[in-house]
Amino acid sequence: MDGKVKQEFIRYIGKEMNGSAVRRVSSRDVRAMEVRRSLDVEAVHRISVKLGINTLIQKSASVMVYSQLLDRPAINRMTEYLQETEILRYLDMESIGTVDLYESLQEINNMDFSAVEEKLASLFLGIEKDRKSVIIDVTDTYFTGDSLDTKPRKGKEGRVKKLVQIALVVTERMGFPLFHRLYPGNVSNRSIMDDLVKDPWMKGYTVIIVDRGMSDPGRIKSMLELKFTMICGLKKTQDLKKIIDGTDRNDIYTKKHLVSLKNTKVYCTDVAFLSGRLIVVYNPAMESLRKDHYYEHSSDESIARYFGYSLIFHNTDLSTAEVVRKYYEKDSVGRAFKQIKGVLDLRPVRVWLKSHIEGHVKICYLAYAILSYLSYILEKKEISGSEALDTLRTGYRVYLEDQKNKFKWDSIVALSAVQ
Repeated sequence: MDGKVKQEFIRYIGKEMNGSAVRRVSSRDVRAMEVRRSLDVEAVHRISVKLGINTLIQKSASVMVYSQLLDRPAINRMTEYLQETEILRYLDMESIGTVDLYESLQEINNMDFSAVEEKLASLFLGIEKDRKSVIIDVTDTYFTGDSLDTKPRKGKEGRVKKLVQIALVVTERMGFPLFHRLYPGNVSNRSIMDDLVKDPWMKGYTVIIVDRGMSDPGRIKSMLELKFTMICGLKKTQDLKKIIDGTDRNDIYTKKHLVSLKNTKVYCTDVAFLSGRLIVVYNPAMESLRKDHYYEHSSDESIARYFGYSLIFHNTDLSTAEVVRKYYEKDSVGRAFKQIKGVLDLRPVRVWLKSHIEGHVKICYLAYAILSYLSYILEKKEISGSEALDTLRTGYRVYLEDQKNKFKWDSIVALSAVQ
């Protein structure tokens, strides 16, 4: 007015800092409206986006993947659980029902999951350049009910029940998952190997490390015909025990044959076998432990004679010590199964439908993919992905409101479970 700026004071709302208004709020007028777990959810979501998982599966399946990785709640408790976390917020979802969650298991099982595996594998192999070396192993999990046509069998936990078996292929160093397969519990590991080995060969992998339960001389010959370079454990059959019989323990149990592993020491020698070498591994500590236990129940020396001995075949250019270390320290696949069955809780799936069982395994596979990548980016800090998530789980987003001015905002704070 008249070339002048006139100002009228209405009320004081705060001050300006760094170009933004900082509101003045009285603590007595502030109320916490909601408190939700946030930081660990954000970490999982960011990696899922980085890997492209969110674009490969439905949002409802992503809910299952995130929750499986963070807390593993029962499906019938998920709606309440989701109100305690920011999972739906990060996935831009308002709500989801129990029926939708069960349907997500069906949907992820019906989709072309091999295409999902291939896209993730392409990304992982871009990180781990040695794309020729993979580890193959098989584990099992129990279930009950009649949803799968299979006979009961003794599993790795010693119980005789119905099983579903999971074959997993991971990269040698970081344990990134490349693909998996499901088999009925009554299919032998060696039959699984016959079926499984075709995929690595067709995808161009030429170096394979497999456990002793999955290989025998006949299968080694087949893999040699496919030009595989391999490190394979072998069971001590009657024919192979003859090779151990030809080994002088006094000769092998010397310093020049010593190989130091992470948790023990072994002694090794090798002989020509097929188109490679067969390593005889002697572990005196294991021999003593097994014999002490065995002699409490039996005294058959023909069986006890072979305690402490193991056999490894290879056709690599590596030294005996290098092969033995690669075989016994192939913990990437062990870590994968431990995390899938432990951290991710691949629990007995009870009376679920077949499609739900298979869908649940795929959910665990994707959760492990996220976890393995998190471990990779934290490798230099020497902290695992699961340890990082445990640390972040105390980070909550608190939604606040000034009751007087109806101003709303949120803040990230660290809270204990009691708080």
